[in-house]
Amino acid sequence: MNANFTLSQSEFVSFATLIFKYTGIRMGEKKKNLIASRLSKRVRARNCNSYGEYLNIIRDDLNKEERNIFISLITTHVTHFFREPAHYNFLESILENRNNSPTRIWSAAASTGEEAYSAGLIMQDKLGTDNWSILGTDICNDSIEKARNGFYPLQGSEQIPEHYLKRYCLKGKEEFTGYFTFAKEIRSRIRFEVANLTTLDKLPGSFKPNIVFLRNVMIYFETKEKQMIIDMIESILSPGAILIIGHSESLTGIRSNFKLIRTSVYQKI
Repeated sequence: MNANFTLSQSEFVSFATLIFKYTGIRMGEKKKNLIASRLSKRVRARNCNSYGEYLNIIRDDLNKEERNIFISLITTHVTHFFREPAHYNFLESILENRNNSPTRIWSAAASTGEEAYSAGLIMQDKLGTDNWSILGTDICNDSIEKARNGFYPLQGSEQIPEHYLKRYCLKGKEEFTGYFTFAKEIRSRIRFEVANLTTLDKLPGSFKPNIVFLRNVMIYFETKEKQMIIDMIESILSPGAILIIGHSESLTGIRSNFKLIRTSVYQKI
């Protein structure tokens, strides 16, 4: 195999078409080098002589295993516990003033689960075991499997506030040495499912959230896809429900029935 193979323009266009088909993310010309670098190791691992050969493997992948690997390589998985802490402070504040109605959170781009478990720590602490639930979804099957597994390297616990760490986190033993997980009462209230935001019309299990975390994912979509996602989220939320997006994002240019109530936090009207 030629170790110096390059991604041709036609191969790039074909990959970009597949990426949009599978994820709804548009890859413009500026992303050509990104695609080449993220796929190069996998192309070599599959003993392909060109990117085109790998493209054919993905297209012919009947059990979708290679497609899932491809999606995982292309999509971004930057996350950690209590990322953008102002949002978790806001969650704490609204839970303190909430009545006894169930609180259901949808972590719409859950990645490997850190966002959902961060919210779960707060929910358990404020509400107890029986009055909340969380659904985490992500397009990447590998990420969802890691989230379901629920074990994380110990260094990841450094972002978790001490109070939650002492009360709800457990160090792994034997084969899980060097990792930590969460107490059963938290893990039992959180479930994870594979889902594509651009093709969803309802949530798995007809889950009905009243708070949605849609953080740091809209930046990867063009306006048309953003509008589709917001329309879908709006359709499943009741008036008064909360939508939280990333601090670097906004709904500018998107038609919606959401009003801004604080930085990157919206409420359905």
